[in-house]
Amino acid sequence: MAEKRNNKQRKKKKKKKFRKLFVSTAAFITAAVVVVFCLYYVYFKTPYFEITQVDVAGNVLYQKDYIIEQSHVDEGERLFSVDRAKVKENLEKEIYVESARVVYELPNKIYIEIKERVENYQIHYNNEYIVTDKSGIALRTSAEKNDLLTIESLTDVLYNIGNTAEFAGIDNISNIFDTLEYLKVEFGSETVKGITACKDNSVMINTEYGTVIRIKLGEDIKYQIVFAMKIINERLNNNLTVASGLIDFTKGDSPVYIEDYKMEDYNE
Repeated sequence: MAEKRNNKQRKKKKKKKFRKLFVSTAAFITAAVVVVFCLYYVYFKTPYFEITQVDVAGNVLYQKDYIIEQSHVDEGERLFSVDRAKVKENLEKEIYVESARVVYELPNKIYIEIKERVENYQIHYNNEYIVTDKSGIALRTSAEKNDLLTIESLTDVLYNIGNTAEFAGIDNISNIFDTLEYLKVEFGSETVKGITACKDNSVMINTEYGTVIRIKLGEDIKYQIVFAMKIINERLNNNLTVASGLIDFTKGDSPVYIEDYKMEDYNE
């Protein structure tokens, strides 16, 4: 009998626990529904999340109004209806926009930050100048030479505005621009006075000393540059001329120094 009473008591306790759990679950679901309804009402039925302002930062070349126009973000539309990935894509179609970042600013603002491309170099080819950024992206063309560092080309240049320029015979175009950036950072912006792209995956660097360095782009570029600078410094320290010399890394395993070289001899 005692065992039967215990079983009945256990069953009663289980029923009570189940009722409490059911009530708690129902209360939670009801509260969740109320919250969702309130959020829905506030978002869709009130002007609280309607965009009232679009802020733009990082723009120098582009006017704020133009960036907003190209973003296709309209005042009055719902904040979270703005597809940030699409806005980013729209803005990065602009030639001088390197990257764009789009942020929701609660409750009713959009923040757009862009990074613009900077004109760094100009490629002289076929009687025109192709202006590029530091990575070789072609930004525009000009019939007139400007003050940017000039890359002469002894080979064909292929380009489309907005894309990376390419040189026939150069395996990896980024090697040229990486070389220029390395020289600028390690030896100063005045070290390089010009550069010539050759057909055989090599370049000729005109230095401030008057010495030209010819390097192989397919090999350790930094090593070749440091080695060449060491040769120039040693010659200067020993009162030897460097103004019309050529340090050539394309003639074998070791660099060759040629005095009074003629550019036309290398005009392939």
